[in-house]
Amino acid sequence: MAVKLKDVARKAGVSPTTVSLVFNQGSQSRISQATRERILEAAQELGYQPGKTAQRMAKNITQPLPLPQQIPPTIALVITDITNPFFTELAAVIEDVASRYGYNIILCNTKKNSDKELEYLEVLWRRRVDGLIIAPAEDNSEYLLEFLKRDIPVVFVDRCLENVRAHAVLLDNVKGTYMAVEYLIQLGHRRIGIINGRREVTTGKERLLGYTKALADHQIELDEHLLRDGYFTIEGGQQAMAELLDLPDPPSAIFSSASLMTMGALQEIQNRGMKLPQDLSLVSFDDYMWTRLVDPPLTVVAQPVLEIGKEAAQLIIQLIQGWGQEGPKKILLQPELIVRASCREYST
Repeated sequence: MAVKLKDVARKAGVSPTTVSLVFNQGSQSRISQATRERILEAAQELGYQPGKTAQRMAKNITQPLPLPQQIPPTIALVITDITNPFFTELAAVIEDVASRYGYNIILCNTKKNSDKELEYLEVLWRRRVDGLIIAPAEDNSEYLLEFLKRDIPVVFVDRCLENVRAHAVLLDNVKGTYMAVEYLIQLGHRRIGIINGRREVTTGKERLLGYTKALADHQIELDEHLLRDGYFTIEGGQQAMAELLDLPDPPSAIFSSASLMTMGALQEIQNRGMKLPQDLSLVSFDDYMWTRLVDPPLTVVAQPVLEIGKEAAQLIIQLIQGWGQEGPKKILLQPELIVRASCREYST
């Protein structure tokens, strides 16, 4: 919250008019030197920022010279892909919450590159950020383990390091994928393909685990040919869909584990003149406006992105303020299966 002139007056023990005279008339005002210095000292301590003209008058100089300011605490947000709608929305939520608590946000986009991630982390450490929220580029980054030992609060979001006890806000990815695949099984599908993300991050591993677990629980043998990696990209999703559809015995239903890959998958379906759900049933991870507007609207596994962002922002602020230091806190949020019109019962 911005410091106002009346706040300076209250701290200095004078009237707002006296403060105004000091900043607008400077040494030309009839205010005593002792009172003038007390007002300037109060303004400096509070971080009061008068207009440039008022600053010049207060200092009795001809060039702008800002008073020393209090630096707001800063949270670094390190994500892997700002073009991914999930991270775009997540960043907006975290920034909104942080701003309301008086924190600034530094946004770093690693583009899934661990070298770039390391460079960012070193810069952030040198700049002495107050806290870090990070979606790591990989699971086995040794430099991240070293960073956790430093005197700075860290919260993992969306994904984390395996076998590392650390603060984290995550989604139950296994459950989300399990619900989607089980729904397709209940519709009678047995050849169910998956377009998965990157297996070197926990989100990719967990969603693949949910897929295999659902098949096993319903006594459906796993067919490795139905597993394709789309690397969380549009191009990867389109390539994976093409490979699945080109199989001698293609799947009757497909689960895409991220929205960007779903975009690519839909492009391939359109290129082939196929229709959902007549020619293929499709379920996607993530729920955005476009998933409801395409024809037909997609059945999806929705993530509570708003809640994920709020929890991550509030947790890092609590850690910065010294709360919750007794041990790592893991917040596991729940997905929701939203049934629309992109799937149908399987019939031979």
